[in-house]
Amino acid sequence: MRSLLINHSYLGTGDLFAPSRWLEKLRHPHQHATQCQYRDKELTVRWTRRAQRQLQEREEPLLVEMQLYFSCMVKKRVLFHPADFESDSEIMPVTQQLSVTVRTVQSDQCDPVEFARHYPGKRKLDTPGAKKMRPRELTIDFKQGQWEGEFSI
Repeated sequence: MRSLLINHSYLGTGDLFAPSRWLEKLRHPHQHATQCQYRDKELTVRWTRRAQRQLQEREEPLLVEMQLYFSCMVKKRVLFHPADFESDSEIMPVTQQLSVTVRTVQSDQCDPVEFARHYPGKRKLDTPGAKKMRPRELTIDFKQGQWEGEFSI
């Protein structure tokens, strides 16, 4: 059971056995929010006070990539890049300090061990089905010196 609490992964139980994550969400709610358009749908972006302080201290904007990663399993990933990161997807400004992009990618191979360790080589998926998948909400936090994010479809 201990490994389930520590390893919040694609096979983990999430918040089911981790009440501390619920308490953390209550103590540090996502107070800042804005909406932007992505593929003719609304995307709500929410972030905490801690994230707001970090964004204000940055000299350059932060680029947040929401990635649907198709391999043996589907994984939702949130990656944080510097503003000069070159993306092959549309970049949407949210605020002066924050921009977002969405990518749907597919792995070149299906090896569960390699997938969990390195997220092996990938190619962009641009099929009609992949383009229909749109994020609805992105939440961002900055905890213990690291950016964290989750998104829902």
